[in-house]
Amino acid sequence: MLLEQLTAEYVFALLTAFAIESLASENAARFSSMEAAHENIGRKLNELREVARRVRQSEITTELLDVVTGAEALGDDQAHRPVQGVQKILI
Repeated sequence: MLLEQLTAEYVFALLTAFAIESLASENAARFSSMEAAHENIGRKLNELREVARRVRQSEITTELLDVVTGAEALGDDQAHRPVQGVQKILI
């Protein structure tokens, strides 16, 4: 009787320990996945910021080239006059 009761409690304790270990393992795997996802998001965000900087710089360069090309198209006499808005762009 005592041995049966101790055996049953021992089996219950083992099953409980296995269940707890299983839950802890699952949570560790989830945490690892979330951490990897967080790092991937950070890398992607940095890549997107770099693309945005490059696009912005390209737009600025295009606008400046348009202004310079327009000034050159006016000819040398008018090219030395300040063009409205150019000073704001260059500042």
